[in-house]
Amino acid sequence: MNLQPLYDVKERLEQAAIAGAGLLGEDFRLQRAAEGLKPLAGASPVFGKIDAGLTQLLSAPAAERAGLLLDLLALVDAVAYTQGRTGVEGELSPMPAGQGRYLELSYSQLHPLLSALTTTGGGRMEIIQTVWENHPEFFTDYRVLPALAAGLGDSYGEISELNTTIMKKLGPTSLPLLKKDFDPAGNRAMVRRVEVISAIEGTEATPWLREILPQAKKDVRAAVLTALGADPENIPLLLELAQSEKGANRDAVLKALSGQDGEAVAAFWEKELEKHSQLVKLLEPSNAEWAIQLVTSGLRAQLEKHLNTRPTKEECQAFNSWCWSIGRKDSPAMLDFWKWTEAHMEAIDQIRDENGHSPFMGVTLTDRLLEIMQHTGPGPLRDYCLTLWDRRPELSRYLYISFQAALLSCPAAEVFDQYAPYILTEEPDQDAERKKTLNTVLLRALGEVWWYPQGKRYNLYGGQSAAEPLDIRWIERLTQAACPNVPRRAGASPFAYYWEDVPEFDRTLMRLVNPEDERCRELVIPYLRKRLEETGLPYHYSRWLIQLGGSPRGIFGKTMAKNPSANHLYVVWQLMYDAGQVLPPEEVIALLEEFLEAGAGRKQALAKFQKAIPWTVEQLRAGNPFPEWDAWEKIDK
Repeated sequence: MNLQPLYDVKERLEQAAIAGAGLLGEDFRLQRAAEGLKPLAGASPVFGKIDAGLTQLLSAPAAERAGLLLDLLALVDAVAYTQGRTGVEGELSPMPAGQGRYLELSYSQLHPLLSALTTTGGGRMEIIQTVWENHPEFFTDYRVLPALAAGLGDSYGEISELNTTIMKKLGPTSLPLLKKDFDPAGNRAMVRRVEVISAIEGTEATPWLREILPQAKKDVRAAVLTALGADPENIPLLLELAQSEKGANRDAVLKALSGQDGEAVAAFWEKELEKHSQLVKLLEPSNAEWAIQLVTSGLRAQLEKHLNTRPTKEECQAFNSWCWSIGRKDSPAMLDFWKWTEAHMEAIDQIRDENGHSPFMGVTLTDRLLEIMQHTGPGPLRDYCLTLWDRRPELSRYLYISFQAALLSCPAAEVFDQYAPYILTEEPDQDAERKKTLNTVLLRALGEVWWYPQGKRYNLYGGQSAAEPLDIRWIERLTQAACPNVPRRAGASPFAYYWEDVPEFDRTLMRLVNPEDERCRELVIPYLRKRLEETGLPYHYSRWLIQLGGSPRGIFGKTMAKNPSANHLYVVWQLMYDAGQVLPPEEVIALLEEFLEAGAGRKQALAKFQKAIPWTVEQLRAGNPFPEWDAWEKIDK
């Protein structure tokens, strides 16, 4: 069907709308276009409707033409859009392999993603991440996949990392695109291409890697050398390259060899460590038996030497590197090493360096043992850790390890009965320092345990789950603790939010609270009210109370008034808004009025508080939800 008459009518109606409906009677072009449409009028009812509309428009009185013109133009536009099509002259041909596939997605749907992949500036990573989480299929589109490949060299490192991760997960579909126009002497994008290709193909990447190796330069060469380590067939080549490569390229060869196995590899590393002891750090990821033997024998030799002669500063640093190389090795040979260190731990603790200072070699070793136990599953190593404290109660740090091993392995009631007595509920009268030390050690061990609401379980640092949920008696005992002082966890900020330095003991307790457990709430809510009054820190404790369905009512106002300069309008609104999502309206009203009566607001915002709070009370009493922030912010405007 020839639709040109329809487009002619559309064009003349648009011109009439611009020129004015008063000139319609003189528009002979419109009349001619109307005549040309008549053959179509009999072919379809919708074209017949347009034809009737044209007849009515051209014969209508001048006063009615404007409205009829707009109605008819809207109808013609709608019909024209339904008949729209796009295309180019020529024959269709298949898209090149690896360039992506055709998806029925409009440009407007892909524009935010394409812009994030091909431009610069902030906010791009969030867009890419969001699209990947919600519409991963978008990345296979022929318009997106090449942009994603180009984005491997993005100037923003985190985006290039994200693009690399996405391409690895997309799998083989992008391999032809990645290999096309590959430049062995290229930039960072080419390094990422090698990484992605190797991750996707594994051992099958070997022919391509060997092909490009002679031309590979700088960082690309190092990436190719590392990737060769994915295929055991490359061991002879890697051993040969270890004799010829230099600098970063040789380090890449050694990294590739560290993941291999066999007598030739073991012999190579034995000689290598004799010449370059510091390279032991490259064996950290390896769980090969030869690597474990090398690391444990080397550590034992160093310790035996240091038991008789004071280590230098350089020797202490080397020892730390060798300890790091233990990684997460948990073989029988590794277990034998731990048993040897346990038998000599008192002597190891007495080692002093050339300046008479302790290098804490025993503590370093124990920390490594703890980390392995935290990150590996059931087996001989965990069983060993489980009994360590029973065998060596004179070494308090073993309490830490055995307690966490028990959490991972034993019934909850059994763990409580065995370890809870170390948490003091009254000041000790005998051997006070020893008991306080064990109290602190166990509190620190508990500090690495938390309730994981998404999984409805307790997790230990490292991601492993406790064998059973914590016995509720732990919560009761902690709320009665007599010696709650515990050092802040390493790396924890003293100012989590709202300028409050909350004691680490209370942070530890709240990480253990299961808000869905009614008995847990019954125990913790009174404790938090007491701590709110004792510490005078309203934001943390009030927020915790609210999260558990409790309320700081009665002590809220006077506690907030202790530091009014901290009570900015927004932070007070945020706290009260959160309360409004949990507590009954009358409870929230009481808290608002208590705050206002105490004059606890920041001086600079006092006028807004005096208007916002009474107004909010009125809203709540009228059955309305707690107001949004904008309402408070604009209360006096």
